[in-house]
Amino acid sequence: MSLRRFLAAAIILVSASPALATDVESFLVRVHKVQRLGPFAFFSPEFYRLKHLVEADGEELKTEYAELKAAGRPTAFCPPVADKPRVSPNEYLAALKAVPAERRRVTTTKDVLRTVLERKYPCGR
Repeated sequence: MSLRRFLAAAIILVSASPALATDVESFLVRVHKVQRLGPFAFFSPEFYRLKHLVEADGEELKTEYAELKAAGRPTAFCPPVADKPRVSPNEYLAALKAVPAERRRVTTTKDVLRTVLERKYPCGR
């Protein structure tokens, strides 16, 4: 297979596949590298990559929530109707760090965000 065909196939596969979930351990390693930059972290492209990953997880959860609601099925969390669900960076990092070390490679950042939303916006209040 020529290099051109290989690259075209790779681009098609990547663009057609859903966002890949990031494991907690890898995410925390990247966060610590950015945190070491201190106030210069906002100038780091890695800061914005991490931010994008969290936003992508949030969008996936938002889509899942909407699909479940439309189907009349129970949801994992119940955000207020009038307000957009919000999770602070400190709240999210604390939840990531609370994942036991032996589970960090098999737990995704999306799972952690879902857990935070479940705790913050429980159903059946």
